[in-house]
Amino acid sequence: MSRNKILITLFLLGTLAFTAMMTFYVGPRMMAVRQNVAVDKHFYKCQKVISGSELEIQLRGWERPNNHPVFPITLAGIDVPPLASPEDRQLIAWAEKNQIDPEHAALMAEAAYRTLLAFIRKQNLILETQEGLRAGGDLQAGEPVHVFVSGTQVNRKLLSSGLALYNPTTAGLYADLYEKSENEAKDDHSGLWK
Repeated sequence: MSRNKILITLFLLGTLAFTAMMTFYVGPRMMAVRQNVAVDKHFYKCQKVISGSELEIQLRGWERPNNHPVFPITLAGIDVPPLASPEDRQLIAWAEKNQIDPEHAALMAEAAYRTLLAFIRKQNLILETQEGLRAGGDLQAGEPVHVFVSGTQVNRKLLSSGLALYNPTTAGLYADLYEKSENEAKDDHSGLWK
């Protein structure tokens, strides 16, 4: 009989300890995580891919309907051929400036566009300004940004695939990383460097 009392007492003490731990330790930590997520709601959604370096985005709405405006942004630190036919004057000018065959440049522009379309359309995007600061709800139309999807930096992905050229004027904080990615694509003879 006394053995059963000991087991019941141990069970009740274990339950009490577990409840105390959940109430005073785990619970407050989980609430803090929830609070951080609630404060940091600045995710964007790609509504449309315009070209290999231009997107239309919208601040992710947590209430329905989402009344935030849709506006264009450009990818910082990269220069992508215009999405056009090889006979287009704008594409020819870009190709001549960068000493690349216009037909090859047109193929790479299409590949960059399709890569963005497959990779980021309708995804949650984290955007950073050129200085590397997390973009809040105050982004301006056309502003160059660094785009992250599930931890992958989209700008760098295009550079390392050879689908874009490094543009130091808008690279900001990631200048060294972007230049290194372009050099890797050159060494591998990828994309524009074939």
